[in-house]
Amino acid sequence: MTVAEFDNLIRDNRQDWQNQRIERLLKNNPKRKRKIGGGRKFALETFEDQLLLTLILTKSYCSCLLLEYLFNIDASTVCRTAQAIMTLIKKDGKYIISINPRQGKKITTLDELRKVMPDIDEILADCTEQKIPRPQKKAKRNKHHSGKKKAFTIKTQLATTKQGLIVNIGKPIAGRQHDYKIFKSSNLSKLIPKDAKLYLDSGYQGVQKDFPDLNAVIPHKRTRNGNPLTRSQKIQNKKQRKIRVVIEHTLSQLKKFQILHQTYRNSLQNYEMAFGFVANIVNFRMLCRLNTA
Repeated sequence: MTVAEFDNLIRDNRQDWQNQRIERLLKNNPKRKRKIGGGRKFALETFEDQLLLTLILTKSYCSCLLLEYLFNIDASTVCRTAQAIMTLIKKDGKYIISINPRQGKKITTLDELRKVMPDIDEILADCTEQKIPRPQKKAKRNKHHSGKKKAFTIKTQLATTKQGLIVNIGKPIAGRQHDYKIFKSSNLSKLIPKDAKLYLDSGYQGVQKDFPDLNAVIPHKRTRNGNPLTRSQKIQNKKQRKIRVVIEHTLSQLKKFQILHQTYRNSLQNYEMAFGFVANIVNFRMLCRLNTA
């Protein structure tokens, strides 16, 4: 992230950060008489320092002890600060659905988003999974064990446009479930316009049968005892791969943040918050560079 992009991110979220601090103080003490700003000061007073700490944590996923040394604060303060900033820029933040933050009305469906982004006619969807430590309870181990990765994982489904902008993030699911099963349990099929094409990989076999109203496009797959693919089918698969590679690039941008690449060491209750924060940052950088171009 460049200095100019960092300054724009600060400018976009400073007022929300101030409102969050005031709301926290009034929630803890509704009868508060002391003026806002009085009392014990934070170890990191400015929003710039708090956001920088959170970005370093998510980018490198280093230990809190290292950030304690770098920022001259306690390790517990590092955890509290990062959690507060991730809550501020969360999963349903302004950079995921509300593509144009200057508009007063928040965009909540892809139909409304289509008016802002004409290229919404093509949606790409896929799942990504990340390793987690081995759960202690056997029931939890069975839910999170992924036969594909041969490890304990957690999966998240996301949808992007053909430019790579993330427009929908699903809830984290235990890694044992198949990608298509996660798709069927999500509300993504209801959000996508009927005439918009949805590009999926070969793991979503049966989507055209289960969702006839959905304009889903999946690659041709040779059956185990069937005939090999024809030349035209191979050409169609190649064209679809050229379109679907965009979502793979978006996933690689997410994985560059080590908090989504390494084994997730924090509580799984905060995984959705961390994933949403990183997704907002990736979308913010894409929007800045698209506007510049």
